[in-house]
Amino acid sequence: MLDKNGNVITADPEGHAGTPFDYGSGFPDPKRALDPGLIYDAEPEDYKAFLCSIGYDDKSLQLVTGDNSGCTKPAPAASNLNYPSITIPDLKGSYSVTRTVMNVGEPRSIYHAILSHPAAINVTVVPKVLVFERYGQKMNFTVRFRVAAPSKDYVFGSLSWKAEKIQVTSPLVVRVQSSDAGLF
Repeated sequence: MLDKNGNVITADPEGHAGTPFDYGSGFPDPKRALDPGLIYDAEPEDYKAFLCSIGYDDKSLQLVTGDNSGCTKPAPAASNLNYPSITIPDLKGSYSVTRTVMNVGEPRSIYHAILSHPAAINVTVVPKVLVFERYGQKMNFTVRFRVAAPSKDYVFGSLSWKAEKIQVTSPLVVRVQSSDAGLF
């Protein structure tokens, strides 16, 4: 990732190149934030399910929500949160996640998927094109990750949805599981 001057973003004084863990989704541009084009619209129930997936029990969840919420069993995978960043911490074989985006831009918009694959991971997106007919319309897409070769640590890539004037980019973060445990 490059900074606003076109230089590689570094993680430390020694000049090691940064990763999405260091810089997140990049630098916000307030002007572009007024017209994002697409948003990942997560509801309160999505966040409750996420908290359950990372180990919250009913009592802990209720401390956060202030209501009588409870966790369903089995809890969904944390990677199911409808969030722009997609992280698969223990990939074994293949795994798919589905996301929902909402058009908050031009009523008739067409977005094309542009992938930057994490090293040693095959990534596919279905569908590869999102065609919106109206403002507020929601569409789902699925991202499938498949191990192509073993890797030692987290690897990074990105998925961008590009229309005429807008590009919405999501970091892809994957770690391959080396043992029999993990996601599929």
